[in-house]
Amino acid sequence: MVTATRVIKIDPRPTAYDSVAEASFAREDEGTIVETIEPGPWAPVRPEPVAAAPLPAFVDGVERRDARVSAEGDGVPLPGLLVSYAAGAMCIGREPALRHASVERRLIITKGARPPRVEIEAANGPIEYLPAHNAEEDAESLDRTLKDLRASLEAEVVRALIAEGAELIVVDGRLPPLRHEAALGLIKTPHRLPVSLPEHLDVLARLRAGERSPVFVRMRSDRAYYSWFVCLATPGQLDLAFSGLAMLEMDDATPRATALRIADITATTLPAYAPSAYRDPRAPQNLIPVGQLERELRHRLGDPDLLRRLLLQAFTKEVPEWAP
Repeated sequence: MVTATRVIKIDPRPTAYDSVAEASFAREDEGTIVETIEPGPWAPVRPEPVAAAPLPAFVDGVERRDARVSAEGDGVPLPGLLVSYAAGAMCIGREPALRHASVERRLIITKGARPPRVEIEAANGPIEYLPAHNAEEDAESLDRTLKDLRASLEAEVVRALIAEGAELIVVDGRLPPLRHEAALGLIKTPHRLPVSLPEHLDVLARLRAGERSPVFVRMRSDRAYYSWFVCLATPGQLDLAFSGLAMLEMDDATPRATALRIADITATTLPAYAPSAYRDPRAPQNLIPVGQLERELRHRLGDPDLLRRLLLQAFTKEVPEWAP
């Protein structure tokens, strides 16, 4: 009897970031992959460059907790957050490349409380935090509400790009809840890989830059998506298995021929936007235009230390009050 051996590999990515080493795998009885829409066995696909392929527009957002607050004076104190978030698009081949960038600020309180708006004075004009609704009671729900607000703003950017006629929109993260064949979600580090069969895992481990997996139908939250894996960079000696991969998803109402064409476009074009590890510790998944977009959006959020000082000064002068 031959005993299988394993090797221990170190993940070069800093521990502050998500790692494929922490991903779990679907059980064979979960049926996460509903069907593969390409004929033939599961095998790496190396497509030829697609003629007249559209240039991508990359959509992302950033978020920040500016300060914790507590609504007090009538029974149990209610926890809350002052938050800032932003979203926008980096459009390849267009001038200006940065489009539809916007910043929003909100005051979130638990238990469905609708607080007043908070306004503070800054050197370049007033900064306003508008009330946001959060019906849940636990403090953890505040962060969930923040993520929902950011996702909603990102979806607005996608809709604006669709209205302009964009043909390939790559959203950093899961696909927003909208149905259009131009929009893709790019999941950089899936926490749960929708594969379990050894032959599927072997194909993913063998993918090299410019290759993709077959396109398959996947269920998520009772909704079907077309999904596939793209290899953004060929793994090096230190890299973990699957470390060069990103998973893409799109609306399953898209015609299958169109889905396969878009899958080929992503496999042949996205690796060109993958950064090297010395440039970005989240390489290769944090694509260069996305990194540029994130930096610009964070700049638009403003200096966090200065904003916190302004908030403390404002609350020292006048404590916001309201009658729930």
